[in-house]
Amino acid sequence: MTTAVHNTECLICLRPIAPGDDVQPCSEPTCGQPYHRACWEYLGGCARYGCPQMKEVKKPEIDVSFWGACQKQCPMCAETIPMAALTCPYCSTLFHDIKPVTREDMKPKQRDPALRALQNKAVWMLILGLLGFPSPFVLVIGGIWYRNHRAEIERAESVTRALAIMGLLVSGLYLVMLVIGVVLYALAKS
Repeated sequence: MTTAVHNTECLICLRPIAPGDDVQPCSEPTCGQPYHRACWEYLGGCARYGCPQMKEVKKPEIDVSFWGACQKQCPMCAETIPMAALTCPYCSTLFHDIKPVTREDMKPKQRDPALRALQNKAVWMLILGLLGFPSPFVLVIGGIWYRNHRAEIERAESVTRALAIMGLLVSGLYLVMLVIGVVLYALAKS
């Protein structure tokens, strides 16, 4: 027969069991975990994991609703499913949240070609800036381009703005390093 190791605290209220407290031990012979009598009566059983006298506590089921509706229609198979479902049990369509969606909402959004062109230019600016030797040209031409298209870049995704700024910063860093190198070379020659 194994003897269980007992805590000196009540596993229900998580407070220490002090000498003189009204104590109720678990009635299972292999457990015997002590509890405050009021805690034992409140729970109606043991709280130690693995004990046969452990009282199973179930969470109450809550009906999830969206604007009062408890069900929604799957946009792909048209079956009625619970509002809380994030996966259709009939066709396995995945939803991002519990809100009802239409078939049009499920289609991927088409990006504006003008915004895509801005992002492509920002990517090229960063790539050319990282190469090093075209960095003076990237700094001048890219700086003019950024200034002239600032409003459109601000409307585009934040990634486009970040790419353009990183391209300009890298180009500026390479230009500073190039100037320092030329100055150091000139000083070493003289």
